[in-house]
Amino acid sequence: MWLHESMRGMGLGLAVTALVCSGCTLGDGEGESVEITTTDAAGRTTVVTQEVTQAPEPTDGEVTDAAPTTATLVPTVLDVPGGTRIAFDMPDTWSIVELGTAQRTEPPDPSATLPQQWCLVPADELPAIDGCAGVLLAAGPDWLPGHAGTAYSPRQVEGWHTTPGPLPCPFADDGGIADAATVTSTPDAAAMTEAPTTPDDSEVDLLVTSAEGLPLTTTQSEVNGRTVTYETWRATCSLTEEAAMTPQVWHDLDLGVLVRDYFGSPDTIALVSSLRRG
Repeated sequence: MWLHESMRGMGLGLAVTALVCSGCTLGDGEGESVEITTTDAAGRTTVVTQEVTQAPEPTDGEVTDAAPTTATLVPTVLDVPGGTRIAFDMPDTWSIVELGTAQRTEPPDPSATLPQQWCLVPADELPAIDGCAGVLLAAGPDWLPGHAGTAYSPRQVEGWHTTPGPLPCPFADDGGIADAATVTSTPDAAAMTEAPTTPDDSEVDLLVTSAEGLPLTTTQSEVNGRTVTYETWRATCSLTEEAAMTPQVWHDLDLGVLVRDYFGSPDTIALVSSLRRG
């Protein structure tokens, strides 16, 4: 069952911060708002209002509200290329998988330091996008990974993922995770129709990003004194159109960190707020 989460964080005694975290959805539902109070490393209080909605059960169509989960956050420190460190707080049930450095081919810059990438994997099973079944974090002093071998920049077409070309739909017909062999397959370009939004029955169920790949939301906010650009997209599956997801990207300009949340984890907002130098 996929969940839809919306969060708006407001720093008390700080500049107002508005971040909306929308997850993936299957169907419609009505949720409830709850307030979660967190405290950062400097002792400053942040109140997060979270709306959680669970999709209707396919058997009877009734809507069941999903209660927010509580997580124990643990400090985590990572070594960044260039000799610095970043720290953040993440749930103790998550794990970290190192993905290696990103490669820049469009245009190449041999003199720049390559950014390092990690996958922050929640306890819940998620499909893998860009080789990450969770939240991707990238850090580097010179550039951060954008789409198809480019450096990331705001308002970038398909900037919510790095994999070039069309992505297979990560959802199965029943709303669960699609077969791993299907999700990781690359559609044959020669067999693709000219318009990938209308494939024939022999083609792979593809993710199609709305607005011709441009982000639907681009805002710049202050988060605990840092400048952060926040962007959202919406992607649907070409053959399973009721399956939709709204990926989100946070670009911390001050720390040189990029966070990609493909499926809208309710814990990502706390992770982004807690980013700091290690």
